[in-house]
Amino acid sequence: MDGNIGINNLDKKILYELSQNCRKTDSKIGKKLRRSKQVIRYRIRRLEEEGFIQSYSALIDFRALGFDGVRIYLKFRNISPVKEEEIYNKMKEDDLFLWTVNLEGDVDIGFYAWIKDISNFYDRWEKFFGTYRKYILRQELYLSKSMVHYPVKILTSEKSQTVLEVGGVKEETNVDKKDYEILKILSRHANSSLVDIASSVGISAKLVSYRIKQLEKKKVILAYNAIIDEKKLGYKMYKVDFYLLNHTRLEEMYEFARTHLNIKNLMKTIGGPDYEIEVLVKDVIELRKLIDEIMEKFSDVVDYWRYNRFVKTIKQVYFPIGFEEG
Repeated sequence: MDGNIGINNLDKKILYELSQNCRKTDSKIGKKLRRSKQVIRYRIRRLEEEGFIQSYSALIDFRALGFDGVRIYLKFRNISPVKEEEIYNKMKEDDLFLWTVNLEGDVDIGFYAWIKDISNFYDRWEKFFGTYRKYILRQELYLSKSMVHYPVKILTSEKSQTVLEVGGVKEETNVDKKDYEILKILSRHANSSLVDIASSVGISAKLVSYRIKQLEKKKVILAYNAIIDEKKLGYKMYKVDFYLLNHTRLEEMYEFARTHLNIKNLMKTIGGPDYEIEVLVKDVIELRKLIDEIMEKFSDVVDYWRYNRFVKTIKQVYFPIGFEEG
């Protein structure tokens, strides 16, 4: 069945607005889309109930908080479904693992970790890896320079679009305990009202509003996103890695990613593939068409490529639970 059943153009426009800023009021969305706030509220609730909207999350820059980003991929061997599920459950419980996904292809699992102390990270990773070493054929570890998030271009025809780069902040920003508590709430429930946040944090709504604006000004908070289930829209997500002969055309390839309808995210790493993109396509035929397009356009610099399909999200956390302020 087409995952797009039951959604119309107005719903798509609402999803796009929420993917850009899920803290935008129903009235503001309604004004832009020329609908009443009651209509907007009704449709948002329906999109939530039917699973098109999975959650709401603030996009927080890990480098602004003094962290480095690490991405690890694992390839399993000789593992039963029961043991695999055990590993997934362990990852859900352990705050070392942030955004964690099950993949199909050259690797089986990928996740992000934010680290401040390499020795502490080493000890924690060795503990996990030592426990499950016999089931891990290969590990790939890359230092994340930044992650570029494009608008969900499949939802809009707008030409002017905001591009966000997580990890682009060059200096650490000091945050105190109250800032941390606010960030923790917004990282999981970015659409929470100021009153609800104030009640949880123990300060006034006015002071919460001020602190949030300061966190935005300092580029700690980059955006507020609705997390959309693209499968419900009839799309599959793939990660495509290109290994290059040289970087002479890398900026051109970045520009290609920015403008291409199907490219959702771009990763910049040290030690990993030279050009990493996450794409939304209807099927593998459309995927190969996109890969062929890149190969034809940049054949003089591409050495080889690989792709992995996103199967399911194991964990979706964008803020380190164990982070201690100061």
